Amino acid sequence: MAVTKIWAIHDSVSRVVDYCSNPEKTRLTDLEQVLIYAANKAKTLDEGEQSYAVTGINCRAETAAQEMSTAQRCFGKTGGNVAYHAYQSFKTGEVSAAECHRIGLETARRLWGDSYQVLVATHFNTGTYHNHFVVNSVGMWDGRKLEAKYGVYYALRATSDRICKEHGLSVVQNPQRHKTARSVYFAEKNGEPTRFNLMREALDKALSLCSSWSEMTTVLRKLGYAFECGPTHKYATIRPFRSRKCTRTFQLGHAYEKEAMRERLLEHQRDYRVTQSYYAFLKPYSRSYARENPPTEAYYRKREFYCKAPRITGYVSFFRAVAIVLGVAPMYEKEYQQPLSAECREACRRLDRYTAEMTLVEQEHLETPQDLQRYIARINAEIDEVTDTRSKVRNKQRNCTDPARMAELKKQCAACTAVLADLRKKKKTACAIIENHPKLRELLESEFEARLENDPYLSEREKSALRQQNAPVREEKQYVR
Repeated sequence: MAVTKIWAIHDSVSRVVDYCSNPEKTRLTDLEQVLIYAANKAKTLDEGEQSYAVTGINCRAETAAQEMSTAQRCFGKTGGNVAYHAYQSFKTGEVSAAECHRIGLETARRLWGDSYQVLVATHFNTGTYHNHFVVNSVGMWDGRKLEAKYGVYYALRATSDRICKEHGLSVVQNPQRHKTARSVYFAEKNGEPTRFNLMREALDKALSLCSSWSEMTTVLRKLGYAFECGPTHKYATIRPFRSRKCTRTFQLGHAYEKEAMRERLLEHQRDYRVTQSYYAFLKPYSRSYARENPPTEAYYRKREFYCKAPRITGYVSFFRAVAIVLGVAPMYEKEYQQPLSAECREACRRLDRYTAEMTLVEQEHLETPQDLQRYIARINAEIDEVTDTRSKVRNKQRNCTDPARMAELKKQCAACTAVLADLRKKKKTACAIIENHPKLRELLESEFEARLENDPYLSEREKSALRQQNAPVREEKQYVR
Protein backbone atom coordinates (compact mmCIF):
# COMPACT_ATOMS: atom_id res chain seq x y z
CA MET A 1 0.00 0.00 0.00
CA ALA A 2 1.51 3.33 -1.09
CA VAL A 3 0.36 6.79 -0.03
CA THR A 4 1.28 9.67 -2.36
CA LYS A 5 1.35 13.47 -2.32
CA ILE A 6 2.83 16.26 -4.44
CA TRP A 7 3.32 19.99 -3.80
CA ALA A 8 5.10 22.94 -5.40
CA ILE A 9 8.48 24.44 -4.42
CA HIS A 10 8.78 28.19 -5.00
CA ASP A 11 12.16 29.29 -3.68
CA SER A 12 15.06 26.93 -4.37
CA VAL A 13 15.69 23.66 -6.17
CA SER A 14 18.97 23.00 -4.37
CA ARG A 15 17.34 23.18 -0.94
CA VAL A 16 14.94 20.35 -1.69
CA VAL A 17 17.52 18.33 -3.59
CA ASP A 18 19.86 18.56 -0.60
CA TYR A 19 17.06 17.37 1.67
CA CYS A 20 16.51 14.29 -0.45
CA SER A 21 20.13 13.14 -0.43
CA ASN A 22 21.86 13.49 3.03
CA PRO A 23 23.20 10.38 4.86
CA GLU A 24 23.57 12.16 8.21
CA LYS A 25 19.84 12.19 9.01
CA THR A 26 18.72 8.90 10.54
CA ARG A 27 15.78 9.67 12.84
CA LEU A 28 13.54 12.70 12.17
CA THR A 29 9.90 13.19 13.04
CA ASP A 30 7.90 13.60 9.84
CA LEU A 31 7.56 15.57 6.63
CA GLU A 32 6.33 18.75 8.28
CA GLN A 33 10.03 19.58 8.84
CA VAL A 34 10.90 19.18 5.16
CA LEU A 35 11.19 22.91 4.56
CA ILE A 36 13.21 23.44 7.75
CA TYR A 37 15.83 20.73 7.58
CA ALA A 38 15.68 20.45 3.80
CA ALA A 39 19.31 21.47 3.33
CA ASN A 40 20.59 18.00 4.24
CA LYS A 41 21.95 15.32 2.00
CA ALA A 42 20.34 11.87 2.59
CA LYS A 43 18.89 9.68 5.21
CA THR A 44 19.96 6.10 5.90
CA LEU A 45 17.76 3.26 4.79
CA ASP A 46 17.96 1.25 7.99
CA GLU A 47 18.97 1.69 11.61
CA GLY A 48 22.69 0.94 11.75
CA GLU A 49 22.92 0.81 7.96
CA GLN A 50 25.03 3.54 6.39
CA SER A 51 24.08 2.99 2.75
CA TYR A 52 21.44 5.09 1.04
CA ALA A 53 19.73 5.18 -2.35
CA VAL A 54 19.63 8.37 -4.41
CA THR A 55 19.21 8.11 -8.19
CA GLY A 56 18.82 10.76 -10.85
CA ILE A 57 16.65 10.32 -13.94
CA ASN A 58 17.87 12.42 -16.90
CA CYS A 59 20.45 13.95 -14.54
CA ARG A 60 23.27 12.94 -12.20
CA ALA A 61 22.35 12.65 -8.52
CA GLU A 62 25.48 14.53 -7.45
CA THR A 63 24.76 17.57 -9.66
CA ALA A 64 20.96 17.41 -9.91
CA ALA A 65 20.37 20.92 -8.54
CA GLN A 66 22.85 22.55 -10.93
CA GLU A 67 21.47 20.64 -13.96
CA MET A 68 17.87 21.58 -13.10
CA SER A 69 18.81 25.24 -12.64
CA THR A 70 20.71 25.20 -15.96
CA ALA A 71 17.64 23.88 -17.80
CA GLN A 72 15.52 26.66 -16.30
CA ARG A 73 18.02 29.36 -17.28
CA CYS A 74 18.33 28.01 -20.83
CA PHE A 75 14.59 28.49 -21.42
CA GLY A 76 14.34 31.68 -19.34
CA LYS A 77 11.90 30.14 -16.83
CA THR A 78 13.53 30.65 -13.46
CA GLY A 79 10.49 32.11 -11.67
CA GLY A 80 7.26 30.71 -10.31
CA ASN A 81 7.24 27.07 -9.25
CA VAL A 82 10.86 26.00 -9.68
CA ALA A 83 10.28 22.33 -8.79
CA TYR A 84 7.77 19.86 -7.42
CA HIS A 85 8.30 17.69 -4.36
CA ALA A 86 6.36 14.43 -4.10
CA TYR A 87 6.54 11.40 -1.88
CA GLN A 88 5.43 7.78 -2.05
CA SER A 89 5.18 6.03 1.31
CA PHE A 90 4.64 2.30 1.80
CA LYS A 91 3.03 0.33 4.59
CA THR A 92 5.46 -0.66 7.35
CA GLY A 93 7.11 -4.02 6.63
CA GLU A 94 5.51 -4.43 3.20
CA VAL A 95 8.59 -3.67 1.07
CA SER A 96 12.35 -3.90 1.37
CA ALA A 97 14.72 -1.00 0.74
CA ALA A 98 15.69 -2.26 -2.72
CA GLU A 99 12.09 -2.90 -3.76
CA CYS A 100 10.99 0.51 -2.48
CA HIS A 101 13.66 2.26 -4.54
CA ARG A 102 12.92 0.13 -7.60
CA ILE A 103 9.20 0.99 -7.46
CA GLY A 104 10.05 4.67 -7.00
CA LEU A 105 12.26 4.70 -10.09
CA GLU A 106 9.60 2.91 -12.14
CA THR A 107 6.96 5.40 -11.00
CA ALA A 108 9.14 8.41 -11.86
CA ARG A 109 10.09 7.04 -15.30
CA ARG A 110 6.46 6.39 -16.27
CA LEU A 111 5.28 9.81 -15.14
CA TRP A 112 8.12 12.21 -15.96
CA GLY A 113 11.01 10.20 -17.48
CA ASP A 114 10.43 11.32 -21.08
CA SER A 115 10.69 15.07 -20.57
CA TYR A 116 11.72 16.09 -17.04
CA GLN A 117 14.70 15.73 -14.73
CA VAL A 118 13.83 13.81 -11.57
CA LEU A 119 15.74 12.92 -8.41
CA VAL A 120 14.50 9.80 -6.60
CA ALA A 121 15.64 9.23 -2.99
CA THR A 122 14.62 6.41 -0.65
CA HIS A 123 14.40 7.17 3.09
CA PHE A 124 13.68 5.27 6.27
CA ASN A 125 13.69 8.10 8.82
CA THR A 126 9.97 7.82 9.72
CA GLY A 127 10.08 4.06 10.39
CA THR A 128 8.65 3.16 6.98
CA TYR A 129 10.34 3.01 3.59
CA HIS A 130 9.29 5.91 1.39
CA ASN A 131 10.48 7.63 -1.78
CA HIS A 132 10.96 11.34 -2.38
CA PHE A 133 10.70 12.76 -5.91
CA VAL A 134 12.12 16.16 -6.84
CA VAL A 135 10.82 17.01 -10.33
CA ASN A 136 12.16 19.95 -12.33
CA SER A 137 9.28 22.20 -13.37
CA VAL A 138 10.86 22.92 -16.80
CA GLY A 139 11.11 20.26 -19.50
CA MET A 140 14.69 19.60 -20.59
CA TRP A 141 13.84 19.26 -24.33
CA ASP A 142 11.11 21.81 -25.03
CA GLY A 143 11.13 24.01 -21.89
CA ARG A 144 7.49 23.21 -21.23
CA LYS A 145 6.38 24.01 -17.68
CA LEU A 146 4.95 21.22 -15.54
CA GLU A 147 1.69 22.37 -13.97
CA ALA A 148 1.00 20.20 -10.93
CA LYS A 149 -2.77 20.60 -10.77
CA TYR A 150 -5.24 17.97 -9.66
CA GLY A 151 -4.62 15.95 -12.83
CA VAL A 152 -0.94 15.47 -11.96
CA TYR A 153 -1.81 14.39 -8.40
CA TYR A 154 -4.37 11.87 -9.62
CA ALA A 155 -1.94 10.58 -12.26
CA LEU A 156 0.72 10.08 -9.54
CA ARG A 157 -1.74 8.17 -7.35
CA ALA A 158 -3.08 6.04 -10.24
CA THR A 159 0.41 5.17 -11.53
CA SER A 160 1.63 4.29 -8.02
CA ASP A 161 -1.40 2.04 -7.41
CA ARG A 162 -0.94 0.33 -10.79
CA ILE A 163 2.74 -0.44 -10.12
CA CYS A 164 1.94 -1.65 -6.58
CA LYS A 165 -0.62 -4.09 -7.99
CA GLU A 166 1.93 -5.31 -10.56
CA HIS A 167 4.33 -6.05 -7.67
CA GLY A 168 1.64 -7.78 -5.60
CA LEU A 169 1.32 -5.01 -3.03
CA SER A 170 -1.86 -3.66 -1.46
CA VAL A 171 -3.41 -0.32 -2.43
CA VAL A 172 -5.61 2.16 -0.58
CA GLN A 173 -9.21 1.23 -1.37
CA ASN A 174 -10.96 4.49 -0.44
CA PRO A 175 -8.36 7.27 -0.57
CA GLN A 176 -9.35 10.47 1.25
CA ARG A 177 -7.72 13.84 1.75
CA HIS A 178 -7.08 15.36 5.17
CA LYS A 179 -10.18 17.28 6.22
CA THR A 180 -8.16 19.67 8.38
CA ALA A 181 -5.52 22.22 7.54
CA ARG A 182 -1.93 20.99 7.57
CA SER A 183 -0.96 23.24 10.50
CA VAL A 184 -3.95 22.02 12.54
CA TYR A 185 -3.25 18.39 11.65
CA PHE A 186 0.31 18.51 12.97
CA ALA A 187 -0.73 20.58 15.99
CA GLU A 188 -3.20 17.83 16.90
CA LYS A 189 -0.52 15.24 16.30
CA ASN A 190 1.69 17.07 18.82
CA GLY A 191 -1.12 17.24 21.37
CA GLU A 192 -1.64 21.00 21.17
CA PRO A 193 -5.07 22.44 22.09
CA THR A 194 -6.65 22.99 18.68
CA ARG A 195 -10.33 23.79 18.21
CA PHE A 196 -11.04 20.22 17.10
CA ASN A 197 -9.20 18.65 20.04
CA LEU A 198 -11.11 20.89 22.43
CA MET A 199 -14.39 19.97 20.76
CA ARG A 200 -13.62 16.26 21.13
CA GLU A 201 -12.68 16.79 24.77
CA ALA A 202 -15.95 18.65 25.46
CA LEU A 203 -18.03 16.02 23.64
CA ASP A 204 -16.34 13.19 25.56
CA LYS A 205 -17.07 15.02 28.81
CA ALA A 206 -20.72 15.52 27.86
CA LEU A 207 -21.18 11.95 26.63
CA SER A 208 -19.84 10.59 29.93
CA LEU A 209 -22.43 12.61 31.91
CA CYS A 210 -25.57 12.65 29.76
CA SER A 211 -28.35 10.33 28.68
CA SER A 212 -30.27 12.60 26.24
CA TRP A 213 -29.67 15.28 23.63
CA SER A 214 -31.11 18.00 25.84
CA GLU A 215 -28.71 17.12 28.66
CA MET A 216 -25.82 17.20 26.20
CA THR A 217 -26.89 20.67 25.06
CA THR A 218 -26.93 21.89 28.67
CA VAL A 219 -23.53 20.42 29.58
CA LEU A 220 -21.84 21.68 26.41
CA ARG A 221 -23.29 25.14 27.00
CA LYS A 222 -21.55 25.21 30.39
CA LEU A 223 -18.35 24.12 28.63
CA GLY A 224 -18.57 27.02 26.18
CA TYR A 225 -20.21 25.38 23.16
CA ALA A 226 -23.54 25.64 21.35
CA PHE A 227 -24.70 22.14 20.44
CA GLU A 228 -27.64 21.29 18.17
CA CYS A 229 -29.02 17.84 17.56
CA GLY A 230 -32.40 16.15 17.61
CA PRO A 231 -34.82 13.99 15.62
CA THR A 232 -35.19 16.65 12.91
CA HIS A 233 -31.43 17.20 12.49
CA LYS A 234 -29.59 15.10 9.93
CA TYR A 235 -26.24 15.93 11.56
CA ALA A 236 -25.19 16.99 15.05
CA THR A 237 -23.32 20.30 15.06
CA ILE A 238 -21.13 22.08 17.59
CA ARG A 239 -19.56 25.55 17.70
CA PRO A 240 -18.00 27.91 20.27
CA PHE A 241 -20.34 30.63 21.51
CA ARG A 242 -18.91 33.52 19.53
CA SER A 243 -18.16 31.51 16.40
CA ARG A 244 -20.59 31.68 13.48
CA LYS A 245 -19.31 28.52 11.83
CA CYS A 246 -20.69 25.17 13.00
CA THR A 247 -18.73 21.93 12.80
CA ARG A 248 -20.53 18.68 12.07
CA THR A 249 -19.51 16.23 14.73
CA PHE A 250 -18.87 13.35 12.33
CA GLN A 251 -15.89 15.36 11.01
CA LEU A 252 -14.24 14.91 14.42
CA GLY A 253 -14.17 11.10 14.09
CA HIS A 254 -16.40 8.04 13.85
CA ALA A 255 -17.03 8.08 17.60
CA TYR A 256 -18.81 11.44 17.23
CA GLU A 257 -21.25 10.49 14.48
CA LYS A 258 -24.89 11.03 15.41
CA GLU A 259 -25.73 7.32 15.56
CA ALA A 260 -22.65 6.48 17.64
CA MET A 261 -23.46 9.22 20.15
CA ARG A 262 -27.11 8.15 20.32
CA GLU A 263 -26.07 4.60 21.20
CA ARG A 264 -23.88 5.88 24.05
CA LEU A 265 -26.73 8.04 25.35
CA LEU A 266 -29.16 5.07 25.26
CA GLU A 267 -26.70 2.96 27.26
CA HIS A 268 -26.51 5.70 29.92
CA GLN A 269 -30.29 5.80 30.34
CA ARG A 270 -30.09 2.52 32.25
CA ASP A 271 -27.27 3.69 34.52
CA TYR A 272 -28.37 5.81 37.51
CA ARG A 273 -24.75 6.76 38.26
CA VAL A 274 -24.64 8.79 35.04
CA THR A 275 -27.67 10.80 36.18
CA GLN A 276 -26.02 11.45 39.54
CA SER A 277 -22.84 12.62 37.78
CA TYR A 278 -24.91 14.92 35.55
CA TYR A 279 -26.56 16.70 38.50
CA ALA A 280 -23.24 16.83 40.39
CA PHE A 281 -21.69 18.55 37.36
CA LEU A 282 -24.50 21.14 37.17
CA LYS A 283 -24.65 21.88 40.90
CA PRO A 284 -21.91 24.60 40.98
CA TYR A 285 -23.82 26.48 38.25
CA SER A 286 -27.23 26.40 40.00
CA ARG A 287 -29.00 29.07 42.05
CA SER A 288 -29.36 26.61 44.92
CA TYR A 289 -25.58 26.37 45.11
CA ALA A 290 -25.43 30.19 45.11
CA ARG A 291 -27.83 30.34 48.07
CA GLU A 292 -25.83 27.73 50.01
CA ASN A 293 -22.46 29.38 49.21
CA PRO A 294 -22.60 33.18 49.47
CA PRO A 295 -20.21 35.08 47.17
CA THR A 296 -16.81 35.98 48.60
CA GLU A 297 -14.77 39.14 48.21
CA ALA A 298 -12.51 37.38 45.71
CA TYR A 299 -15.59 36.60 43.57
CA TYR A 300 -16.58 40.31 43.42
CA ARG A 301 -13.01 41.32 42.49
CA LYS A 302 -12.92 38.80 39.65
CA ARG A 303 -16.39 39.74 38.40
CA GLU A 304 -15.45 43.41 38.40
CA PHE A 305 -12.30 42.63 36.39
CA TYR A 306 -14.12 40.51 33.78
CA CYS A 307 -16.88 43.10 33.45
CA LYS A 308 -14.30 45.78 32.68
CA ALA A 309 -11.91 43.64 30.58
CA PRO A 310 -13.81 43.90 27.25
CA ARG A 311 -13.70 47.74 27.44
CA ILE A 312 -10.04 48.11 28.48
CA THR A 313 -8.09 50.54 26.27
CA GLY A 314 -4.37 51.24 26.09
CA TYR A 315 -1.98 48.54 24.96
CA VAL A 316 -0.21 48.00 28.31
CA SER A 317 -3.37 47.46 30.38
CA PHE A 318 -5.00 45.60 27.48
CA PHE A 319 -2.19 43.02 27.20
CA ARG A 320 -2.08 42.60 30.96
CA ALA A 321 -5.79 41.76 30.82
CA VAL A 322 -5.13 39.28 27.98
CA ALA A 323 -2.39 37.59 30.04
CA ILE A 324 -4.77 37.21 32.98
CA VAL A 325 -7.60 35.87 30.79
CA LEU A 326 -5.29 33.32 29.14
CA GLY A 327 -4.22 32.12 32.59
CA VAL A 328 -0.54 33.01 32.23
CA ALA A 329 -0.42 35.86 34.76
CA PRO A 330 -1.63 36.08 38.38
CA MET A 331 -4.86 37.97 38.71
CA TYR A 332 -4.44 39.06 42.29
CA GLU A 333 -1.12 37.98 43.75
CA LYS A 334 -1.43 34.18 44.09
CA GLU A 335 -4.83 33.73 42.42
CA TYR A 336 -4.53 32.21 38.94
CA GLN A 337 -7.48 31.91 36.59
CA GLN A 338 -7.78 29.22 33.94
CA PRO A 339 -9.66 30.29 30.78
CA LEU A 340 -13.25 29.08 30.50
CA SER A 341 -14.06 29.88 26.87
CA ALA A 342 -13.05 27.50 24.10
CA GLU A 343 -11.47 30.35 22.13
CA CYS A 344 -9.10 31.25 24.97
CA ARG A 345 -8.10 27.64 25.56
CA GLU A 346 -7.26 27.31 21.86
CA ALA A 347 -5.33 30.61 21.89
CA CYS A 348 -2.99 29.17 24.54
CA ARG A 349 -1.05 27.35 21.82
CA ARG A 350 -0.03 30.76 20.42
CA LEU A 351 1.34 32.01 23.73
CA ASP A 352 4.85 32.54 22.33
CA ARG A 353 3.52 35.04 19.81
CA TYR A 354 1.40 36.89 22.35
CA THR A 355 4.22 36.87 24.90
CA ALA A 356 6.54 38.59 22.42
CA GLU A 357 3.89 41.25 21.79
CA MET A 358 3.28 41.77 25.53
CA THR A 359 7.03 42.07 26.19
CA LEU A 360 7.49 44.67 23.44
CA VAL A 361 4.56 46.76 24.69
CA GLU A 362 5.90 46.71 28.26
CA GLN A 363 9.52 47.44 27.31
CA GLU A 364 8.78 50.28 24.89
CA HIS A 365 5.80 51.70 26.85
CA LEU A 366 3.52 51.59 23.81
CA GLU A 367 0.22 52.82 25.19
CA THR A 368 -1.67 54.04 22.09
CA PRO A 369 -1.78 53.21 18.36
CA GLN A 370 0.05 56.50 17.74
CA ASP A 371 2.91 55.32 19.98
CA LEU A 372 3.06 52.11 17.98
CA GLN A 373 3.15 53.97 14.65
CA ARG A 374 5.98 56.20 15.89
CA TYR A 375 7.88 53.14 17.12
CA ILE A 376 7.54 51.42 13.71
CA ALA A 377 8.74 54.59 11.95
CA ARG A 378 11.76 54.72 14.26
CA ILE A 379 12.56 51.05 13.60
CA ASN A 380 12.31 51.66 9.83
CA ALA A 381 14.79 54.54 10.11
CA GLU A 382 17.20 52.37 12.10
CA ILE A 383 16.88 49.56 9.55
CA ASP A 384 17.72 51.95 6.71
CA GLU A 385 20.72 53.30 8.62
CA VAL A 386 22.14 49.85 9.42
CA THR A 387 21.51 48.70 5.84
CA ASP A 388 23.49 51.64 4.48
CA THR A 389 26.33 50.91 6.91
CA ARG A 390 26.43 47.25 5.85
CA SER A 391 26.46 48.25 2.16
CA LYS A 392 29.48 50.49 2.74
CA VAL A 393 31.27 47.66 4.56
CA ARG A 394 30.55 45.28 1.67
CA ASN A 395 31.86 47.83 -0.81
CA LYS A 396 35.11 48.00 1.15
CA GLN A 397 35.36 44.19 1.03
CA ARG A 398 35.44 44.21 -2.77
CA ASN A 399 38.73 46.13 -2.95
CA CYS A 400 40.34 44.74 0.20
CA THR A 401 43.47 42.60 -0.24
CA ASP A 402 44.70 42.51 3.36
CA PRO A 403 43.53 39.25 5.06
CA ALA A 404 43.47 40.84 8.54
CA ARG A 405 41.45 43.81 7.28
CA MET A 406 39.12 41.45 5.40
CA ALA A 407 38.46 39.45 8.58
CA GLU A 408 37.64 42.67 10.44
CA LEU A 409 35.25 43.81 7.69
CA LYS A 410 33.50 40.44 7.70
CA LYS A 411 33.07 40.73 11.45
CA GLN A 412 31.52 44.20 11.03
CA CYS A 413 29.23 42.91 8.30
CA ALA A 414 28.08 40.01 10.51
CA ALA A 415 27.40 42.44 13.37
CA CYS A 416 25.26 44.61 11.08
CA THR A 417 23.35 41.54 9.92
CA ALA A 418 22.64 40.50 13.52
CA VAL A 419 21.38 44.02 14.34
CA LEU A 420 19.18 43.99 11.23
CA ALA A 421 17.69 40.62 12.18
CA ASP A 422 16.79 41.93 15.64
CA LEU A 423 15.27 45.15 14.25
CA ARG A 424 13.21 43.29 11.66
CA LYS A 425 11.97 40.91 14.33
CA LYS A 426 10.84 43.84 16.47
CA LYS A 427 9.13 45.47 13.49
CA LYS A 428 7.33 42.22 12.68
CA THR A 429 6.15 41.93 16.30
CA ALA A 430 4.96 45.56 16.30
CA CYS A 431 2.99 45.04 13.09
CA ALA A 432 1.53 41.83 14.55
CA ILE A 433 0.19 43.83 17.52
CA ILE A 434 -1.96 45.89 15.16
CA GLU A 435 -3.04 42.73 13.31
CA ASN A 436 -3.83 40.71 16.45
CA HIS A 437 -5.46 43.46 18.52
CA PRO A 438 -9.03 42.83 17.18
CA LYS A 439 -8.59 39.06 17.63
CA LEU A 440 -7.40 39.47 21.22
CA ARG A 441 -10.32 41.79 21.94
CA GLU A 442 -12.64 39.04 20.73
CA LEU A 443 -10.90 36.67 23.15
CA LEU A 444 -11.69 39.03 26.02
CA GLU A 445 -15.31 39.18 24.92
CA SER A 446 -15.48 35.38 24.64
CA GLU A 447 -14.14 34.93 28.16
CA PHE A 448 -16.54 37.61 29.46
CA GLU A 449 -19.46 35.73 27.87
CA ALA A 450 -18.29 32.40 29.32
CA ARG A 451 -17.98 33.91 32.81
CA LEU A 452 -21.50 35.36 32.59
CA GLU A 453 -22.95 32.07 31.35
CA ASN A 454 -21.47 30.09 34.25
CA ASP A 455 -22.08 32.66 37.01
CA PRO A 456 -24.64 31.24 39.52
CA TYR A 457 -24.98 34.51 41.43
CA LEU A 458 -26.44 36.55 38.55
CA SER A 459 -30.02 36.42 37.30
CA GLU A 460 -30.80 36.43 33.58
CA ARG A 461 -31.84 40.09 33.83
CA GLU A 462 -28.51 41.03 35.42
CA LYS A 463 -26.60 39.07 32.79
CA SER A 464 -28.51 40.84 30.02
CA ALA A 465 -27.78 44.24 31.58
CA LEU A 466 -24.05 43.45 31.84
CA ARG A 467 -23.95 42.30 28.22
CA GLN A 468 -25.58 45.54 27.13
CA GLN A 469 -23.23 47.58 29.30
CA ASN A 470 -20.14 45.86 27.86
CA ALA A 471 -21.26 45.79 24.24
CA PRO A 472 -17.94 45.92 22.28
CA VAL A 473 -17.05 48.97 20.25
CA ARG A 474 -15.82 47.71 16.88
CA GLU A 475 -12.56 49.26 15.74
CA GLU A 476 -11.43 49.75 12.18
CA LYS A 477 -8.38 47.72 11.18
CA GLN A 478 -5.17 49.69 10.76
CA TYR A 479 -2.62 48.55 8.24
CA VAL A 480 1.10 49.24 8.36
CA ARG A 481 3.28 49.13 5.30
